[in-house]
Amino acid sequence: MNKFFKLSVFSLILIVFSTLFSVDFDPDAAYERFRKGFSVGGSLFPTYEGSSLLLELDVYGSFEFSMLGFGVGLPVRFILMNEDDIPTSGGVFPKEDWDDARDWVAILNYFHYGYSGDMFYFYFGEQRNRYVGNGSIVGAYFGDIRLYHPQRGVNIEVNTDYAGLDFFMDDVTPPNVIGGRVYIKPLSFFDKENYGNNLEIGASYFADIFAPDQITGKGPGDNGREISKTNMQIFGFDVSFRLLAMKYYQLTPYIDINKIVNAGTGLHFGLKHKIMFPGSRDFQILSKWEGRAMQPDYIPSYFNTFYDIEREYYKGVESSVPNQQTTKLQYLLNYADKGKNWTGGYYFDLVFDLTGTFSIGGSFEHNKLYNYDAKKYNNYQINVFLNAFFLDAVSIDFLITLQSLGEEGRALKNQPYFYGAVTYYMNKYFSFGFRTASKWYLCHYENGLGEYAYYKSFSIGAFAGIRF
Repeated sequence: MNKFFKLSVFSLILIVFSTLFSVDFDPDAAYERFRKGFSVGGSLFPTYEGSSLLLELDVYGSFEFSMLGFGVGLPVRFILMNEDDIPTSGGVFPKEDWDDARDWVAILNYFHYGYSGDMFYFYFGEQRNRYVGNGSIVGAYFGDIRLYHPQRGVNIEVNTDYAGLDFFMDDVTPPNVIGGRVYIKPLSFFDKENYGNNLEIGASYFADIFAPDQITGKGPGDNGREISKTNMQIFGFDVSFRLLAMKYYQLTPYIDINKIVNAGTGLHFGLKHKIMFPGSRDFQILSKWEGRAMQPDYIPSYFNTFYDIEREYYKGVESSVPNQQTTKLQYLLNYADKGKNWTGGYYFDLVFDLTGTFSIGGSFEHNKLYNYDAKKYNNYQINVFLNAFFLDAVSIDFLITLQSLGEEGRALKNQPYFYGAVTYYMNKYFSFGFRTASKWYLCHYENGLGEYAYYKSFSIGAFAGIRF
């Protein structure tokens, strides 16, 4: 029996990696509300970024009360080896570290009141793996993929037995993506204990209020770009019903219908599963299966992991206008009212969670899209993550997301979004760690449109801190 159990667990882990889009799951959410107290400290990290070597000195602090918490951090970076011609200030400081209002706002790492799922929750900070609703409009959004571009956004939740709100803003200096979802449980107004109270009806609206429309190069002898901007909008409606809510299993079917203004419509049909295992440890398996039907001028999870880059340069297609790169919005508008056939796609994810100790998951997404020659091509997005804490001393946090957008965009498979950290805690005062991440940086060229360069960052260093 023991061998059968081990074989079953091993087979389930293999299934995750065989699925090789991020997963709507936060392994830290279950115990964030139990982190109380104050801590202050510093870290020293040599960082290899692109082909350059920098030294980063951080001073930070976090302060957690019963419902309210905030964290501050002051990073100072010195250039030791400048092989990428990084613009400098004072000869040793990266100029772009402190040349924008967002750099100063980012000193406040985060601020929160309450916790996600509470009746009221407010969060200010970096947006990582952000989902709204079922993720069919905003799904797996990350706001940290651009180098020298720290973003601090806002989340607001209102959750009651009758209705609720989930508000999202990607940044405050200033925002680009802003919107939210409201929902109502109509039968709860009559009887909160009724089985029919599992019915939830929602409506969503999101906009990129400064969405790039067309990008062209400046005149002869000039660096930089000219960008014409517009307001890109999406609205949607959804219905879900928790059909089964047994002791060890929950099943929730849902339907999302979304419309991109001046473009296409998409339908999402899904099932959410949750399996809870009895025992002294909180062990659960989560999974979501989704099928899609969509018009050719529709993209599911439009605000996704790579959106901060795609909004200006949508990989996988080439512009029909010479010397002009394709924005994501312009790509859609080229297909409006063209009469092409509907197409489809699907999504599948799987998560194993031993709460507070070990979480592993993966997802697979496949959509059929059109290129400028009206030919269908395959769009894939793949994600794997791992979060673990071993022997009360070693923590591991890793995520990688890859995207393939047909023949023209195949290079993005070699430019994944990833981050990872391994930390060894010697005691409650000292620790050592390794960090790695990918970033994109906009390079300007004379008489050109510029392009996003892909950087890999690796760093190893030491932390010292005191907790009260």
